[in-house]
Amino acid sequence: MIQIILTSICASLFFNTIHNLHRKWGINFKPFSCGSCLASWIGVVLYFSPELIVNIASVLFISGFMASIVETLIYKIWN
Repeated sequence: MIQIILTSICASLFFNTIHNLHRKWGINFKPFSCGSCLASWIGVVLYFSPELIVNIASVLFISGFMASIVETLIYKIWN
Protein backbone atom coordinates (compact mmCIF):
# COMPACT_ATOMS: atom_id res chain seq x y z
CA MET A 1 0.00 0.00 0.00
CA ILE A 2 2.84 2.41 0.84
CA GLN A 3 4.45 1.55 -2.49
CA ILE A 4 1.27 2.53 -4.34
CA ILE A 5 1.01 5.80 -2.43
CA LEU A 6 4.64 6.77 -3.10
CA THR A 7 4.35 5.78 -6.76
CA SER A 8 1.17 7.82 -7.19
CA ILE A 9 2.73 10.91 -5.64
CA CYS A 10 5.93 10.61 -7.66
CA ALA A 11 4.05 9.95 -10.91
CA SER A 12 1.82 12.97 -10.36
CA LEU A 13 4.77 15.23 -9.58
CA PHE A 14 6.69 13.76 -12.52
CA PHE A 15 3.86 14.54 -14.96
CA ASN A 16 2.68 17.88 -13.55
CA THR A 17 5.64 19.57 -11.89
CA ILE A 18 8.69 18.30 -13.70
CA HIS A 19 7.45 17.96 -17.28
CA ASN A 20 4.17 19.96 -17.39
CA LEU A 21 2.75 17.33 -19.72
CA HIS A 22 -0.84 18.49 -19.19
CA ARG A 23 0.07 21.81 -20.86
CA LYS A 24 2.26 20.28 -23.56
CA TRP A 25 -0.41 17.76 -24.55
CA GLY A 26 -3.28 20.26 -24.30
CA ILE A 27 -5.20 18.41 -21.57
CA ASN A 28 -5.28 21.30 -19.12
CA PHE A 29 -8.27 20.14 -17.06
CA LYS A 30 -8.80 18.08 -13.92
CA PRO A 31 -7.59 15.46 -13.02
CA PHE A 32 -4.61 16.00 -15.33
CA SER A 33 -3.80 19.57 -14.26
CA CYS A 34 -4.33 18.96 -10.52
CA GLY A 35 -1.49 17.24 -8.68
CA SER A 36 -3.57 15.74 -5.88
CA CYS A 37 -6.38 14.69 -8.25
CA LEU A 38 -3.96 12.93 -10.59
CA ALA A 39 -2.18 11.23 -7.69
CA SER A 40 -5.42 9.84 -6.32
CA TRP A 41 -6.58 8.52 -9.71
CA ILE A 42 -3.20 6.94 -10.36
CA GLY A 43 -3.43 5.38 -6.90
CA VAL A 44 -6.81 3.85 -7.72
CA VAL A 45 -5.52 2.47 -11.02
CA LEU A 46 -2.41 1.02 -9.39
CA TYR A 47 -4.46 -0.48 -6.56
CA PHE A 48 -6.40 -2.61 -9.03
CA SER A 49 -3.35 -3.37 -11.21
CA PRO A 50 -1.29 -6.56 -11.00
CA GLU A 51 1.78 -6.49 -8.78
CA LEU A 52 4.15 -6.54 -11.77
CA ILE A 53 2.63 -3.31 -13.14
CA VAL A 54 2.89 -1.66 -9.71
CA ASN A 55 6.56 -2.66 -9.43
CA ILE A 56 7.37 -1.38 -12.92
CA ALA A 57 5.56 1.92 -12.28
CA SER A 58 7.34 2.27 -8.92
CA VAL A 59 10.77 1.87 -10.41
CA LEU A 60 9.96 4.18 -13.31
CA PHE A 61 8.37 7.10 -11.45
CA ILE A 62 10.20 7.02 -8.12
CA SER A 63 13.58 6.87 -9.85
CA GLY A 64 12.57 9.63 -12.28
CA PHE A 65 11.42 11.88 -9.48
CA MET A 66 14.44 11.15 -7.28
CA ALA A 67 16.80 11.80 -10.19
CA SER A 68 15.35 15.28 -10.54
CA ILE A 69 15.84 15.99 -6.83
CA VAL A 70 19.41 14.66 -6.81
CA GLU A 71 20.25 16.66 -9.94
CA THR A 72 19.02 19.85 -8.27
CA LEU A 73 20.96 19.11 -5.07
CA ILE A 74 24.17 18.37 -6.95
CA TYR A 75 23.78 21.55 -8.98
CA LYS A 76 23.34 23.61 -5.79
CA ILE A 77 26.29 21.95 -4.07
CA TRP A 78 28.68 22.46 -6.98
CA ASN A 79 27.70 26.05 -7.78
